Amino acid sequence: MSRNKLRDEDILELLGDGRNSDLSDFSDEEDIHFQSEEFNRFIENFDFDLQSDDDFIPTQDLQDDDDFILAQDIDEHDNVIDVVPDSITDPFDNQNDFMPAFVDKRSIKWKKQPFVPSKISLEELEERHFPEEIPTPLDYFMKYIPDNVYDEMATYTNTYAQQNGKLTWIETNSREMKIFVGVHLLMGVFGLPRIRMYWEQKSRINIVAENITRNRFFELRSNFHIMDNNDIPINNKDRFVKVRPIYNILQKRCNELPVEKNVCVDEQMVPFKGKLSVKQYMRGKPNPWGIKLYLMCGESGLVYDFLLYQGSTTELNCNIQKVFGLGGAVVLKLTMLLKKNRHFLYMDNFFTSFNLLHALQQNCIYSAGTVRVNRFANPPFISDKELSKMGRGSSFEVSSNMPNSNIGLIKWYDNKAVVLGSNFITSGVPDDIKRYDKKEKTYIMVNRPEIVKCYNQSMGGVDKHDQLVSFFRTFIKSRKWTLRMITHAFDMACVNSWLEYKLDCKHIGIYKTMDLLHFKESLGETLILVGKTFVKKRGRPSNSPSPLSTPVRKRLRNIDQRPFEEVRFDHIDHLPTNDNSNYPVRCKNEGCKLRSPVKCTKCGVHLCFTKRNVCFRLYHIK
Repeated sequence: MSRNKLRDEDILELLGDGRNSDLSDFSDEEDIHFQSEEFNRFIENFDFDLQSDDDFIPTQDLQDDDDFILAQDIDEHDNVIDVVPDSITDPFDNQNDFMPAFVDKRSIKWKKQPFVPSKISLEELEERHFPEEIPTPLDYFMKYIPDNVYDEMATYTNTYAQQNGKLTWIETNSREMKIFVGVHLLMGVFGLPRIRMYWEQKSRINIVAENITRNRFFELRSNFHIMDNNDIPINNKDRFVKVRPIYNILQKRCNELPVEKNVCVDEQMVPFKGKLSVKQYMRGKPNPWGIKLYLMCGESGLVYDFLLYQGSTTELNCNIQKVFGLGGAVVLKLTMLLKKNRHFLYMDNFFTSFNLLHALQQNCIYSAGTVRVNRFANPPFISDKELSKMGRGSSFEVSSNMPNSNIGLIKWYDNKAVVLGSNFITSGVPDDIKRYDKKEKTYIMVNRPEIVKCYNQSMGGVDKHDQLVSFFRTFIKSRKWTLRMITHAFDMACVNSWLEYKLDCKHIGIYKTMDLLHFKESLGETLILVGKTFVKKRGRPSNSPSPLSTPVRKRLRNIDQRPFEEVRFDHIDHLPTNDNSNYPVRCKNEGCKLRSPVKCTKCGVHLCFTKRNVCFRLYHIK
């Protein structure tokens, strides 16, 4: 069998453009540059003047898809192609029509001097409008998932069932879709190991079992759609097209929120192990297998913008991605929401590069993050061994020695060395922190640069949001990735709603607030009960006691649980019934102290219903 040697052209074709690689697994070794005959001929075909290494390379304003990026050198580690641009354009006007300022990696120079920050004059942030009274959990949630979304869910679910020829299909409506969503939210609260247990006698959850049957729930879930499959174009490249409508609605609301001063960009994983081409594996994550999202969050955990990662078809500017790599293109895409001279941005080493810090500096976005030194032209740092000899808390600082560029790097040693870079701060005003010394077996004070303090305080926004979602994540076992992504969108909307609720309560001065568990439980119950119609149960009532019931020797106190306001005032099927009890219960209408055996079938509270007292009617009028 003959073995033919591959040509340079074949090797380059196999390598591709490298946009699908995951940069987070790369080491800090020196980059390897390569040159081929084809690549050299490619460069010679273009007429341009190479500038010296000391000069900046201006940017080219790309007006259409026919414009081409001129390449000098390809970095196989960073996926960065050096370009010769012509002008600098504001990247936050239109990402599809700009190319940020770019610096040739070989022209980056450093000096062993402390970083001198430029003067920072931040403008006032956009004011957040607080309500006079705290809205209900449903009011917050409806800002992310409005009423018209449930109508579309019902329409497309019916359409899909008809397309599949479901002969016994009973058409659903927006009311049933709200119950369907509310049940999923409650499943994240109760967390039973199997879905069927919500209808079983031993583990029955009444709020679920009494409002939707088990077979109907599974029937809705198997046909659930939020768009018509026939509307998908033939040449579609969006791999998330089936869930894109719900995420567009969610993103629209997130973009309307006033952004905090300190924000961060990081990755989030939606757990999923089924078959999916865009499924990712990220070592060290709590859920290593899943679908990757890039989020921009504030310190509070509020999501302001996000991006669904789908490989080469991710909605990013291809030209910017070739220049700044995947991480840089993601940051530039998400930071379009930020205003100049108003925000501090924090990133990890997957996103941070010299050109990204430089591009953000040109647009007055103050940024910082952990870095890999090979992406900064190997600055003249001292070795980790020498730094460790200087003791914990020691640091070494360098700054860029280039015109129109003010980038600083600092190497700080705690348990091990870590390198951080920024365009606005490095050492700053250091402080002392308490650390445990294993050798001395006692706590010691360690000097900490200000950039480390700021990074630790602000970088955890995405992790906080991810943690809040994971506490009561909607539990489902399904091979359908679409269902997993849709329920994740509901969970994100619920967490964002709760964080907004906490901010409003803090501003008004309400300190006794609902935690996330009760907030989500209240939201799920309200979605199920609002607009509910009373249906009389069929069949003979069972006289056999429940297997979990125990004999009661003394009379238990009958306590009514107050309904949510949305259920109380919806004016739908509030019917009186007699509880057939020998002990009337006190009326729950405000100001009434009488007792009554009459009970509202929907609200579940006792109310006066006599000729003189009309508490039943007054209780349901707002």
